[in-house]
Parts: sequence; structure tokens; C-alpha cells
Amino acid sequence: MKQNGTDIQESFGKEIQKFEEQVSLYLNKEIPEEKFKRYRLQNGIYGQRQPGSQMVRVKIPTGHLTAKQLRGLADIAEHYATGIGHVTTRQDIQFHYVKLEKVTEVMTALSKVGLTTREACGNTVRNVTSCHLAGMCPTELFDVSEIAEKVAYHLLWNPINQDLPRKFKISFSGCTSECGLAAIHDIGFVAGSREAAGQTELGFKVFVGGGLGSHPKLAQLYTEFLPMDEVLPFCEAILKLFDTHGNRRNKSKARMKFVLENWGMDKFKEEMTKILAEIKDIGQQFPTLPLPGLKTKTPTMPLVQESKGTEPNAQRFEQWRKTNIIPQVDESCAVQIKLRLGDITVAQFRGLADVVDQFETKTVRTTHQQNIILQGITATQIPGLYEALNAIGLADAGAERVVDVIACPGADTCQLALTNSMGVGGAIVDKFSSELDNYDDLAGVRVRISGCPNSCGHHHIAGIGLHGVAKKVNGTLVPHYQMHLGGGVNADKAVIGKSKIKLPAKNIPSAIMALIKLFRENREGEEGFNAFIDRYGREAIGEKLSEFTDLPPIDGALSMYRDWKEEDKVFSLDEIGPGECSGTVVDMIEHNLRRAEESITKAARAFDRNKYEEAGDLIKEAILFDARSLLYTFGTDSPHDDQILKEFQQKFVEQGLLSERFEIFTEELGKWAVFGGTAESLKPMLDEGLAFVKECREAYDRIDSKMKFKKTEKVQTRTG
Repeated sequence: MKQNGTDIQESFGKEIQKFEEQVSLYLNKEIPEEKFKRYRLQNGIYGQRQPGSQMVRVKIPTGHLTAKQLRGLADIAEHYATGIGHVTTRQDIQFHYVKLEKVTEVMTALSKVGLTTREACGNTVRNVTSCHLAGMCPTELFDVSEIAEKVAYHLLWNPINQDLPRKFKISFSGCTSECGLAAIHDIGFVAGSREAAGQTELGFKVFVGGGLGSHPKLAQLYTEFLPMDEVLPFCEAILKLFDTHGNRRNKSKARMKFVLENWGMDKFKEEMTKILAEIKDIGQQFPTLPLPGLKTKTPTMPLVQESKGTEPNAQRFEQWRKTNIIPQVDESCAVQIKLRLGDITVAQFRGLADVVDQFETKTVRTTHQQNIILQGITATQIPGLYEALNAIGLADAGAERVVDVIACPGADTCQLALTNSMGVGGAIVDKFSSELDNYDDLAGVRVRISGCPNSCGHHHIAGIGLHGVAKKVNGTLVPHYQMHLGGGVNADKAVIGKSKIKLPAKNIPSAIMALIKLFRENREGEEGFNAFIDRYGREAIGEKLSEFTDLPPIDGALSMYRDWKEEDKVFSLDEIGPGECSGTVVDMIEHNLRRAEESITKAARAFDRNKYEEAGDLIKEAILFDARSLLYTFGTDSPHDDQILKEFQQKFVEQGLLSERFEIFTEELGKWAVFGGTAESLKPMLDEGLAFVKECREAYDRIDSKMKFKKTEKVQTRTG
């Protein structure tokens, strides 16, 4: 496997070795926690609310897995985690309660099966997702899988992707049905075509600036058609734009959606045009994306022989066949495996790997619906496949129906979560199992749950969305959920659900059943759920559900005041910690160090082209980036360049944190507005600038566990 000419397996090995070295430095208190945390997140390792435990997120571009990889994931779940893997809404797989000292062993085990955690967290391009039906979707124009994977591996370890203001998300859809959820991504690519010179040209309709979280925004149309060979330049250009203009000081406003909101689309396109021109001007080369073939056939549901089991088994098989099988264009089908809240056990990992081998499936893929899909199953295989899946507890019907509830890990492990979203999700599933005999009339209704407003469970785009909050009832703090109604992303439109009512966590399952009953009794004809919500009105629905807002007195009903799965524990917010992806002073330091290195490199290029004034400006820019960067550790910043240089002189040069050769250099720099003159007069300053940038990076590398700088050995003043 190659990435830009480099063997990815070799890159995995180097990264694991480096991670092990950083862990050792951190455990020996030789580097500050914030610096290690930033590096840890960049490598997909997220701290849990339980001290000493880590969440390990495996990055799986477009969700593609092999039988060998499934067995590798099983081994990790068994030996390093809790025996369970969790499929996320970005097609990743997470493991919880991994000890930091064991993380490099997990990384090594992943690398042996071609998987990595790199850039699954942190301020990076997260996992590149695709429509989970890619390659099997009845309505897709072409299969986007290989294209999405190529983009993912092009951006992996890419310098432009290591120091973004905030996380960045990309998706690919093969058709306009919006299975790829373009509307909620920073970049959403939707397959398209156009006729040019009598030929059909393939490319993408492109949406930009989408995202959920506490301030959800739907993506806006950027262009109706982007040619295939412009996809990678476009990705790099928009990342450069975001890198430069994203809000690094206010992380709550750091996502790209806020850049677009502040500028408007016209200015956004103007800036993109400039950056794309710069990329073209320097002659940057990009890998060629695979050219897919157009789909021309219409899928038909393959004939499936009836189950010969007992009557109850036959009924379960028929329901499973009706809800979990998707016809394909080659007279085979795809089979969706419904996971309970995205969880899969060690035995199920291994059993599924055996199924993949036994039935020689074309592909196996995790989905952003927290399920798994098998592709290329023939009609004659379906009964046997059902029995094999049933034997490992993976033959539940109702994939992507109302009974298929989506939930983030919540307060089980997440530092930001207020409530136990997995607990209430399980209670809802159990309620459906006991009281919802038939759900054919609830097509399109989904329940999505997040333990906080950040929408990891995509609650904003659900017919029934829930996010955790806290509220006092009878003087006692009680876990609640804010209910969002009428959200969804489909071929017709994307809608953010609107919130109306807060309900105690223990009343949520009953409230949802009451809402479903209200819909069934009051819908008009074949009216869909979201249309009913709009017509009936959220105010009226809130009134109907108001009976579920109350709780009995705490005496005799103590469990009602506690969270799901935590009935023996008083509900509080004491365990909530700061979000690890929110950014720290270390982000600002490393960002400016990188900008300094980029500026001094550009200065050297400008000097070589005899553009001395430009080179001079870039030298000063590099020095100021570095000076500001290291001064952040003292809490010092100023908009005035001369003040920054004076502070730097006093705190770093005069204190021996940089070599004394820079004493005259920084003094002179503060007096000059612009460099100028000849090559002879500028060359010494360029040499000093290069040395200055190098020493600032080395000074940062010497920072200790208390964010203090170690002194450097004295070096003679410059001789040039």
C-alpha cells in the first residue's frame, strides 16, 4: 500500500516508535501534559473521564474492512479494552478503557492489519467517510469508494493537515439521495456528471461549510460541478484557507462553517480562487484519482427461498429480509447488520470475520448509521447467511428503522457528556422491543442521542433527536434530555431539528412511545413523521408530552432522579472535564512555529529569485511568528511588533534561552519596518533568520513538564 510514493506500513512503524518515545517522556515528566495531549490526540488517542484510561479511535476510510482486520480488531477488544468495539457515526471503530502504557501495543497490532489511529482525533482532517451504500446503492451514479479512500490517504500525514484551527470533515456520496450526509460536512462531494464535447465527464457537486455541534449549520452549495482532477487541489486549497482564516483564539467559533458565515459565499469563492491559482502557479502535483464507471442497470430484489425453520424463526427471518437486505444491480444484494447502539463484541468480530470468509462477500463496511454492511450476497446465500449471523447475535431486523437507535458513548467514558446516552438508548431499544410490534408505518423515523450538545450522535438530523442536559426538579439536579423534532438529511432537503421540550432521562422511553402513538393517531393519510411535526406543531406536541416533564417526590422514587445505568450513583456534573479537542496554548505555539518555518522557507525562495524586498518582509514575519509563539508560555501577546520583539529580547535572549548571537539581531529587527537593499546586505539577515527559526523550534523541543524553557549552551554572536 502506497501513499504519495511512500509505503504506508513503513510510516505506521515510524509513527508508533515516535509515539512510544513521547509516552516515555510524558510518563517521566519530561514534557508538559498539554504538549503530549496535543500529540496524543493527533494520533487518535482520546482521554476518558476515568483517569488513566484512553479511548483509541481506529481510522477506517469509507469504513472498508477485511476479515483479517476484523480478527485484528477482535484481538484488541479482547486483550486491551472491554471486550467491545464501538462503531461511530464517522465509520470509525473505538475502544475504551485502554491503558496509556498499552497504546503502542494496540497501534502495533493495528498496523499489522493495515489500520491506524493517526488523525482520527485532534485538529486534523478526520476520517473521510462515504455513502455507506457506495458500490451497492440502487440510485448511485458511480461508486465513490476508491476516490474517497484516495483522498483520505493523500491527506494522511499531509503537512497541511497537522495543525488546523479545529477538526475538519469530508464526505462522498454516489448520488443525490444524501446517504453521504454532505449537508453536515465541511466538504460534501456528491457524484455528478456533465456533457462536454460529446463525452460524459464525471465529477462532483460540492457543498461546503456544514457541521453540527452546539451551533449546527447546513452546508452551502459551492459549485454544481467540479471535475475529477480538481478534487484534490480543491481539498488542499480549502484546507489552506481554513488554516489561515479559522478562528484559533475562540475554539467555539473555530470550525470552517464560521469562516463561511462571516464572509459569505462570494468572498469565500474569491479567496479559494486565489489559493487555487497559487497552487497551480507553483506546479504542485497531485495523485490521479481512479475513474469509476457509470451505473446503467436497475437493481431488482433477488428471489430468496423461504425459511424452513419453525414459525417464529420464519417470521423473524422474513422481517429481517424485508428490512436488512438491499438489492444491487448485479442481481445480488447487500445485507445490513444492525448493531445495538453501535457495539460489537469480541465473539461477534470473529464470527463476522468467519462469515466474510465463508460467504466470500465482496466487501464489508462500517456505516455512519453505526451498523455494518456486507456486499455481494447472492439469493441462494441469504438463508444460510441469516442462520450464520443469528448464531452470533447479529441477525436483528430493523436496520435503519425506528428500532435502530444511534447513540454516542456519552457519560460512560466521555469527559464532555452530561448524561449516559448509551443507557437511555438501551432503555429505548428495550421499550421498542416490548411494545412496538410493527414499525412499517414509521419509515424514516430515527432516534439519535448525544450525551451533550456537541452532536456526536447526530441528534440534530433525526426525526427524534435527544441531547443531554441537567435540570433541577424538586430542588434536586436530575439528568434530562432536550428533545429535537423534525430533523433529517435526505434527497429532498436537509433540516436541522428544532428543540421544544426538556424531559427527565427516566421518562424518555415512555415519552417517545407516546409521541409515536400521537403520530399514528393524528397523521393524515400517508403523511411522513417530519411533515406531521410541522403540521401538528411543536408547541402542541410539547403540551401533549408535558405529563412526562414531572417526577414524583424523591422519597420513594429515588431511581427516577438518577441516570440510566447509574441508578446507584447520585447524578452530578462533577466528573465533567474540559473537551480535549477544544485546543490549548500549545496549539497556538505550534501553529506559529509552523508559520515561522513556512515564512522563512518562502523568504529563501524569494531571495533566490532576486525579490529582496519580499524576502525581507518574510524574514521579519518569520521572526515575529516565532517570538509570539514562545511568548505565549509567559501569557504575553501584543498587536505591536516592536513590543513583541522587546519582550522576546528580555525573556529569551537576555535570559539565555536562545544563544547570544541573536542579541543584536532582534534589536536591529525592531528598528526596521522593511528590509531592503542588495543581496549582499540581505544575505546575512536571511542566514540569521534561518538560524533563529531553527533555534526557536529547538527551544520549544526543550520545554519541560511545567512549560518552562531550558537554557541553551552559549554560542558566539554572529560573524556575518
